[in-house]
Amino acid sequence: MYTSRWIILLILLVGLMLPSVAQDDIDATAQPQPRPMPTTVLVEGDVTVEFYFASVMQGGVGVIRLIAPEIIQARAFLLNAEYPFGEIEDDGWYGFIVANMDIQPRDYELTILVEQPEGNTSIKYMLTVDSAGYITQNFDIPGDRSYLADPEVERAEFAKLDAITEPVTQEALWGDTGFSLPINAEFTSGFGAYRVLNNAMQTRHTGWDQQAPVGTPIRAIGAGKVAFAGLLDIRGNYVMIDHGYGVYSGYAHFSQVHVTRGQTIAEGQILGMSGNTGRSSGPHLHWEMIVNGEWVDSRAFMDTWMP
Repeated sequence: MYTSRWIILLILLVGLMLPSVAQDDIDATAQPQPRPMPTTVLVEGDVTVEFYFASVMQGGVGVIRLIAPEIIQARAFLLNAEYPFGEIEDDGWYGFIVANMDIQPRDYELTILVEQPEGNTSIKYMLTVDSAGYITQNFDIPGDRSYLADPEVERAEFAKLDAITEPVTQEALWGDTGFSLPINAEFTSGFGAYRVLNNAMQTRHTGWDQQAPVGTPIRAIGAGKVAFAGLLDIRGNYVMIDHGYGVYSGYAHFSQVHVTRGQTIAEGQILGMSGNTGRSSGPHLHWEMIVNGEWVDSRAFMDTWMP
């Protein structure tokens, strides 16, 4: 009799504990993000342009919304880069403008070209790029992996990643709950840092590092589709997710990968287990993002409102 009562009490306690942990995760990501007030609104003819940023930091993303009776195509031009707009669920046309990590902090002319049945409309806007204050770090790559501190190996891997992220899915796959961190852990190394490897090769850090002992479950930051799941020289066991409209997220150095290419992914789904594969000096998670072909500050992107 007493044994049964203890078992029932234990079940009740477990039942009370488990939902609270799961609920914390749900509450952090499940609510749709309301559209904020735009910082600037421009009107040219029957085209309204809403800017959801005051300035953009190096490696940052600026969201722009277009509203017009009928749009055939829309693009934005910044220096030598072109950024497409796409229509999102009858809520207007959206474009994601990227300030390259190497762009100099100052004002730049941004041109938006809107193609309509009756002709084209061109809108000019002065875009302010702020400094990200990148630092320099020295890293020692273990002797058995020192061959990975090679510019040719890195160039080949970047070329492969460029090919993976070149397709632009004309659909917002990230859902209406935005994005969330892949793990809740201390950040150890930031985006854009100048890294000197073995006192010889200089490179740039394309993402953020977080503490993650081997075997830590790593979650997808948002919904999407697996664009790549496999082994790379520098990133080791790696997963890349296509979130739609040119937005991709990547997760490196896994010990185990639990997803396959083409698989549909929900926000928060476990992609694999953290590890120490590839060009890594110890177990951790390196995660990164590409938007419209440019590396962006993935941690800062978490604070970017997405439609």
